[in-house]
Order: sequence, then structure tokens, then C-alpha cells
Amino acid sequence: MKKISLLILIIPFLSSYGQTASIKGKVISDKAQPVIGANLILSGTNFGDASDIKGNFEIRNIPFGVYNLEASCIGYGKRIIKNITVNQSTKSFTIVLKETAFETEQVIISASKYEQKLQDITASTAIIQPDYINRRNFISFDDMLRYIPGVQMNLEQVSIRGSSGYSKGVGARVLVAINGIPLYAGDNGDVVWELIPLSDIERVEVIKGPASSLYGSSAIGGVINIITKSKVQSPVTYFKNYIGVYDKPVHEQWDWDNKYRTFYGVELTHSGTTENLGYTFSFKKFDNMSYRQNDYYKRYLGHVKLSYSLTPDNYLLFFSNYLYSNRGNFLYWKDSRNALVPKDDENGNYVLSNRIFSGLIYHHKFSEKLSGEVKTSYYRTNFDGYGLEVTSSTANLFRGELLTNYIASDKVILTTGLEAAYSDVASNIFQNPEFFGAGAYFQAEYKGIDKLIASFGLRYDYIKIDTLIGKNALTPRIGFNYKLHDDIVLRGSIGTGFRAPTPAEVFTSTAVGGGVGVKENPNLTSETSLSFELGAQYKYSSRINFDMAFFQTEYNNFIEPNLTKEGDIQFINLTKARIQGIETILEWSIIPEELKVTVGYNYLWARDIEKNKSMKYRPRNSVYAQIKYSPGQFDFGVDFRHWSRIEEIDNALVEPPLALVVDGDKRVPVYVTDITAGYNFLIWNIPAKIYLNAKNIFNYNYVEFIGNIAPIRNVSLSTEIYF
Repeated sequence: MKKISLLILIIPFLSSYGQTASIKGKVISDKAQPVIGANLILSGTNFGDASDIKGNFEIRNIPFGVYNLEASCIGYGKRIIKNITVNQSTKSFTIVLKETAFETEQVIISASKYEQKLQDITASTAIIQPDYINRRNFISFDDMLRYIPGVQMNLEQVSIRGSSGYSKGVGARVLVAINGIPLYAGDNGDVVWELIPLSDIERVEVIKGPASSLYGSSAIGGVINIITKSKVQSPVTYFKNYIGVYDKPVHEQWDWDNKYRTFYGVELTHSGTTENLGYTFSFKKFDNMSYRQNDYYKRYLGHVKLSYSLTPDNYLLFFSNYLYSNRGNFLYWKDSRNALVPKDDENGNYVLSNRIFSGLIYHHKFSEKLSGEVKTSYYRTNFDGYGLEVTSSTANLFRGELLTNYIASDKVILTTGLEAAYSDVASNIFQNPEFFGAGAYFQAEYKGIDKLIASFGLRYDYIKIDTLIGKNALTPRIGFNYKLHDDIVLRGSIGTGFRAPTPAEVFTSTAVGGGVGVKENPNLTSETSLSFELGAQYKYSSRINFDMAFFQTEYNNFIEPNLTKEGDIQFINLTKARIQGIETILEWSIIPEELKVTVGYNYLWARDIEKNKSMKYRPRNSVYAQIKYSPGQFDFGVDFRHWSRIEEIDNALVEPPLALVVDGDKRVPVYVTDITAGYNFLIWNIPAKIYLNAKNIFNYNYVEFIGNIAPIRNVSLSTEIYF
């Protein structure tokens, strides 16, 4: 009986000892994309697996017990799931790995129109990842640009290192592109930021400084290139919604509405793959009641992208964006005591617009050394403004480019290209001009000297605006990158740039308000520049990165709006202008992948040489600081921006006898602080995020342009779900 009893006790133990089970699941990134090739290992054992093309894994024949599961992959932070009990029930997990930034290994395309490492380029560059856009709940792309050191926004107009002041949305000195295709309108040459689909951004590359030798006219001040996401391996549906509210103004007399003003939006994006075809469809609706009277907007954005793989190395990429907008038109405040109310004759003005931007790219790899791309695009813009007079414009812009990259040897890479653009305009304010431009460019990169990378680029452009005499431009550039030490990289460049005036700058003739009009100037000519930069990057261990650059640009025939003796606004050429400055950026990972501090400082000295005075709307000192703390699934951040009081404005608009903008000389140094709090979690194994953003938390009142109070304190709650 004793033997039988002992056997009864041992049998369950032996049965348990011999039993096995499995752990299976899926590995995804914090962007809800499958992570391919992730290593899954049970700590202290030989049991493991690697995730497949869909991110799936399964570890089989695991003896019963308690284990720790380690998940790791290059480019992602390691994650350990502790105390997993393995028994008769098969365990299933969805593991989210967070992407980590290895700046020196990041790849950039914009600087040389081919892929190269960030540490090898010859120009100052910033790379913005999509998670930064999402966590801050930036509603429009230009909101994000306000937080990049060296970049300044004057209302809707972008400036890199002081290249632009403010010209009422006409013309651009920074080329903004999607997948390398310029995104500027055919009539006034502006960039409509709401046309950019934020949910389909893989990264943003910001080239600080002139890039005319590769990109031509609009790149005289730099390049912002938006790279869209690659084809996904598994279907992904992304849903985002947000709702926000503006606080009451600081001053009671500014409170023109008894209600809290709100803003909200919803976005739905679906991406997938069918054999060789990848697709993305997106719809976004975003409305804003605004904190200012008659400054509302209602917008709808549709986005389609198709990617077809002909072979593993050859593909077609098509994308198209459609934007409908209905917005109020707030130009200047009534006066400083009615800062959130427009002038009486402007209240009720509004603008309706429709825009469609489409691009087609064919990439062909002829061999391991030679590849090429054909890029074509069509951009149709139409707007109707209703105010003192009805203004309208319809423009069609066609563009094509042929690009080749040839690896001649281990030491030499050659880039060549041809491009042409044509636009026609039908407008009652720009007349009906036609525009034609063509260019050819060449760049050689040489790596034949130890630790040195040298580049030489040259571009020829021909620009013809309607009846004006055609203009020719030759823009060379030389750059170098020298690795002085494993931790120190030096860079430098010198080159020329040019920018042709847009049809709007030459031909605009309309009323603005208050007895002021815009007058055409058929004598307006192209501006040119000569610039150089010296920079250095120092990496002190893997946690601290310091970058510093000195830059200078000399402009001839600089185009700026000016007030004539008759009281009309007219674009003219300044004889000579000079912009000098220093930019420093410090990045410190206090706790790797958890606590990071970034501080940027810019000193800018921009002068009108002829008048010996500061150039308009360019702050002398700017500071950008960010603290990001991400413990586990939580995400916290503080952003701070400061720039000194603007020295020069359009005084003729403020002072008698015109005095168009009452109290327009009121401006202050800017101090703005934002905070972010977020949480990443799973709902039934579906990744989700929730973020609370409070912007301008101290409700600081400031202007980016005269007579325009910047956004007052506002709070928004956003949620994101990946199906």
C-alpha cells in the first residue's frame, strides 16, 4: 500500500515535469508596424525564435515554469517581460518595441539627392521623426517647424537662418518638398502646410543653408524634404482624433466671445499590401473656431498613395493630396485694446480654396552602380477671396525631373539631373502670366583622401516669367566633411544661390484695405547670394552630442515688400543684404532612451547694407529647449521657445500718415512654454496612445507679425489607435 501511495504522489510530478508548452505572439514597433527579425529569447535558456515578415513568432517545446522573455532588434530598445508562467495554456503576447535614435547611423537623402549617412554630409541638417509630430499633437506641419533650432515661422512663412522676413505669403526662400518633389504654388509660390499628410510621414529632413546648386530657385534659404512611409508588410489602420479648447484671454477687454473657443479633428488612414502593390488611403477633417474673431477654418484633406514593385529594385510611386478649405481672413487687429478682433472693414471676409497636388516617381536600378529616377508632378490651385473686392486665382503647375546616381568607384559618386517646370495663371490680381523654368545640375562626391569627404556641385537655370526678359543663373557649391577624430567631425561649404521672383511678386495688383493697395513691379529681377558655413560636431560618449556652426550669406537684389510714396505695397530689390550668425545645439541623454535634454541657441545678425539697419522680422537671439522623459509606457515633455524682440518691422504700415495697423509697433521678447503628457497602452492587444498637450501654459501674449496675437493658452486631448 505504501508503494502504491508513493506512486500516486510521483506520477503527477513526473507528468508535470515532462510537459511542455509554447509562447507565441507578435512584435510591433511603437508606430504599429511589424518588426521583422526581432530576437525573442527566454533568459538563461536556449529557447528562442525570430519574428517573421509579419512580426509573428512562436517559441515551442518550453518546459513548464516561470521565465523572463527578452525581445530585441537593431534600431529598437530592448524589452524584458518578466515572470511569464508557462503551463498548459499557450501564452500569446503583443510586444511593442520602441524605436531608438542612432543619429550617426541615420540616413538622409535631401543633402545630395541620394542616400548617405548623416555624419557624412557637408551641410547642417536636422532630422525630425514622426513620433515627435504625433506626441505634440501638431495639427498642421508648420506648427512643428516652430520648434526646430534655426527655423523661424512668421505666421505661415518659413525662414531658415533668417533667409526670409514676411512677404504676406508670397514667394519662398525655403524649398519644401514631398519625396523630393517641390510643393509650391504656380501663382504666388507659397506653401500650404495643411496639404501635407502628417500621418504618412516617415521622417523630415531639414537642410539649413542655401541648396540652389541641386534644387534651384526656391532653395536659396534651405530645403525641407518630407519623406513618406515605406510600403507596409501587413495591413494597418490608424485612427486619430483630438479635441481642444482655448483659454480665456488674459485681458478681459479682449474677450470678444463669452464662449470658450474650441478646435477638433479626426483622421483615418489605412495601409496595406496586395502582392506587389502597396497602398495608403487617408482622410482628415480638422476644424478650428479660433481664439480670434473671423479667424476660423474648416478643412478636409484626402490622401492617396500607391507603390508598385516591378522588381525588388524597381518601383513606381504615386501619391495625390486634395485639400478643401473654408477660412476666415484675419489680417490685422483693430487695435491693441481689441487685439483679437479684426478691423471693421475686414470682419466677415473669407477665402474658399481647392488644391490638388499629385506626384509620380519611377525608380530604376540599372546595376549595383547606376540608378535613376523620373519624377513628375501636377499642382492645381484655386482660391476665391471675398472682402473689399472678390479676388480669385487658378494656377496649373507642371513639373518633371530626371535624376541619376552613379557610383563610379569606391571613391567617387556622381549625381546628375535635368528638370523643367511650366505654370499658367488665370487671376484678377496676378493678371494671367505664364512661367517657364528649366535647369541642369551635376554633383561629384570624392572619398579618395583618408577621413575626408569632398563634394562639388554646379547647376544652370533659365527662368522666364511671361513678357519679362528670361534670366540665366549658374550656382556652384563646394563642401567638405572631415573626421578629425572618432568623436569630432568638421564640415564646411561655400556656394552661390539665386531666386527668381514669382508671378505674384511681379504682377500683383489689388486692394489690401485701409486705402492701401498692392502695386505690380515689372522691373523686379532675380536675387543672388554667396554663402559659406563652417561647422563641427562633437560626440562626448554616446550620451552627449554637441553641434556648432557659423554661417554667412551675402544677398544681391534681395526681394522684399516695400511701401511706395503713394502708400502702396510693392516688391522691390534691395541693393545688398548680409546675414551672419552662429547656431549651437546640445543633446544630452541623461538616462539613455528615457530622459533626454535638447538645447539650441541661434544668434542672427541680418543687415540691410544700403540703409545700415536690421532686416525686418528677424530676431537677434533665439533659444529652443526640450526635456523629454519616457519611463516605460509613459511620455512626458516640456518645450520652451524664446526669441528676442524684433528690431525692425514695416514701420510705414504703423506710423502716420498711413497708420494702417493701429498700435502695430507693440511687440515684446517671446517666452513660450508647452507641456506634454502621454501614455502608450494596449486595448485587446491593439496599440493605442493618449496625449494631453497644454501649449503656451503661461498664456504669454506675443506677435509673430505686426497686429497678430499668436495663439493664447490652449489644451488638447488626442488619442491614437492602430488596428
